[in-house]
Amino acid sequence: MSKAEDKPARRTASLDEQLLMADIARRHFWDGRTRVEIADELGLSRFKVGRLLETALSSGLVRIEINLPEAVDSDLSLRLKERFGLDRALVTAPRDGSPEGIRDALGRAAAALLADLVTEDDVLGVTSGRSIDAAARHLTRLAGCEIIQLTGMPGNLNDNPVEVLRRVTELSGGQAHSIYAPLTVATADSAEALRSDPRLASAFGRFAAVTIAVTAVGCWRPPDSRFHDGIGEADRTELLRRGVIADVGGALLDADGQAVHDFDDRTLGIGLEGLRAIDQVIVVAGGEWKTPAIRAALRSGLAETLITDSTVARRLLADPS
Repeated sequence: MSKAEDKPARRTASLDEQLLMADIARRHFWDGRTRVEIADELGLSRFKVGRLLETALSSGLVRIEINLPEAVDSDLSLRLKERFGLDRALVTAPRDGSPEGIRDALGRAAAALLADLVTEDDVLGVTSGRSIDAAARHLTRLAGCEIIQLTGMPGNLNDNPVEVLRRVTELSGGQAHSIYAPLTVATADSAEALRSDPRLASAFGRFAAVTIAVTAVGCWRPPDSRFHDGIGEADRTELLRRGVIADVGGALLDADGQAVHDFDDRTLGIGLEGLRAIDQVIVVAGGEWKTPAIRAALRSGLAETLITDSTVARRLLADPS
């Protein structure tokens, strides 16, 4: 006789027992009651309630399904969160692997998170970036919070933060503070004059009030950054020589996530220390070529949330450093 034949068959629960298990499962999983509370309500021991819950799950009477959005990889998201000590990570699995397809998937995920996360008591900050533009296009609802532009305008109007601010403000109905000025300027004196301009000072003056920021990551090697493209060749060459690999919120970072301050006095943006002071910074960036820049942003310690794609997630997790 085989071991399977020697093992006594499991008794099928009676209809009354199945109904009792269904009742307990409903109270526990739907109504949020503890096992002790259910035991008191039904006149059972908490141990019996526990056994019946386990039987309901093992028998298939009750099934637990995790229904994340179709394009979110839950396993990679959890592994990335744990690896980098984040509050959360959302890893998308774009069907279209082109840069446009990746940005669209990132934008959808960011829009869904912002709709759930932002409240009327928050102050939302936004930077420039094509992934941020995609998030704004996919937003369908947003709490009526105050919104602050965190960087000046890059040369390309396709990812203009003022336009992003306009769309988001129309949706939320909240008060907006914009920066109608370039991201970088030729001299420190020009930058200081612009920061002092009353038409811009309201935005700079509200940086410290921001509770949630959403920011893109610019990549310098290979170049995929409006900051990189918007400065002169001599400055760009010198910054690359100094090890710049990424920019976030107007801050320049090397591969270790350390700030490179050479251009700070000519940049109109919140900067690294300003981002670090915000309770919740959401980094939205993807594309395999951007992996080193995204890694630098994570190493800088500015991010609480990362939204990226599955290819980048796997490369980040494969890096032993």
